[in-house]
Amino acid sequence: MPVATGLRAARSRLAHAFPRRLAAIAALGLAFRLFYVIVLSPDVRPEGDSDFYYVLGRLIAEGHGFANPVGFKLFGRLEPTALHPPLYPLLLGAIAKAGVINYYHQRIVVCAVGVPTIALVGVVGRRVAGERAGLIAAGIVAVHPMLVTADGAIMSEALFGMLTAAVMAAAYALKGKPSVLRAGVLGVLIALTALTRAEGLLLLPLVAIPVAVRAGVGWPLRVGVATAACAVALVPWTVRNADVFDRFVPISNNNGSLLVGANCRSTYWGASLGTWDLFCVPRRAGSNEAATAAIFRKVGLDYATDHAGRLPVVLGVRLLRTLGLYNPIGYARFAQGRESVMTGLGLAVFLLLLPLALAGAVVLRRRRASLVIFAGPVVVALASVLGGYGEPRFREPAELSVAILAAVALDAWWAARAGGRPTQPAPP
Repeated sequence: MPVATGLRAARSRLAHAFPRRLAAIAALGLAFRLFYVIVLSPDVRPEGDSDFYYVLGRLIAEGHGFANPVGFKLFGRLEPTALHPPLYPLLLGAIAKAGVINYYHQRIVVCAVGVPTIALVGVVGRRVAGERAGLIAAGIVAVHPMLVTADGAIMSEALFGMLTAAVMAAAYALKGKPSVLRAGVLGVLIALTALTRAEGLLLLPLVAIPVAVRAGVGWPLRVGVATAACAVALVPWTVRNADVFDRFVPISNNNGSLLVGANCRSTYWGASLGTWDLFCVPRRAGSNEAATAAIFRKVGLDYATDHAGRLPVVLGVRLLRTLGLYNPIGYARFAQGRESVMTGLGLAVFLLLLPLALAGAVVLRRRRASLVIFAGPVVVALASVLGGYGEPRFREPAELSVAILAAVALDAWWAARAGGRPTQPAPP
């Protein structure tokens, strides 16, 4: 009896150790992010998308709704916009409404978004390869310079990363204990991810549907519920867009300016190859943003079609820029809303983690574990880059998969070095 009692006590201590350690790592990650903003980059100013989000958040807080910040700053006009999805501007609007108006102070507040990201990555790592792997994965995300700078910038990537991690955790929950409720939660989380960055919608066919199908009997119902829940969560924003633009705009009008700015002479040849050029975007005619986006979209697609022979080079450079292998110094110096040295370190850390992640994927396949939940965010990042332009910040969802897979490899190495077995995955 005393032996059994001792074993139960030991299991109880182990069960409580993981949450405490994970919380400590998350706190360390928050401290690192605050140090980055307050000490290393207090003078970073809004520019490009960060300025768009910052001004839009203030307009929302002041009761003007989703009004185009560019038209407001240049001409004082309040024209409706869906140039970016609504969730991150709503977050900034809530922060501004609470009285945090200054850009620098908002950067401090949004550092908190990184805390649940760290915790969720730790939970996913624990689920796939055990507690040690979960803590290693959380530790990587806590100190990874690219993720730290993302959480310290007024850019949607921070919230996008957090919601992507939530989708991965929900997918593992559905995989472990399939239910209609869990399928619905996963669908809603994917909708929220898409309402942060539109490419997040790809997680529905890439992650939710495969996981729901592989969970076994009853999969048609789970697939239907996940899809329906995702669609229903998108309805309010889509209805708003239909009302103000008089046409179907499910998530955003961004693809018009994206395609025309990424498919033009300067981004197909020369120093800007594989990037996006503001000067390629024609002057906007008319106040209907959706109608203008349709025109821009046609111009961009026509240029890509007319120069199809150049596309292999352009797509290759977009990918190389995203990996940090094409003019990394130039990106680090001019990254929007980020400090250059930390950005450069982030590029280097990613390249160090990438081979470890590949090794981690091999380890999981040898254990007959599915990689679909990790592959989905990677494909989302690739689709964003190849369909738009190359920039390392678009790696955000893939960075999480890389961190977890690298942790799996490190855990396996640690176990082999100690002459023992890797820690076992946590139960669902």
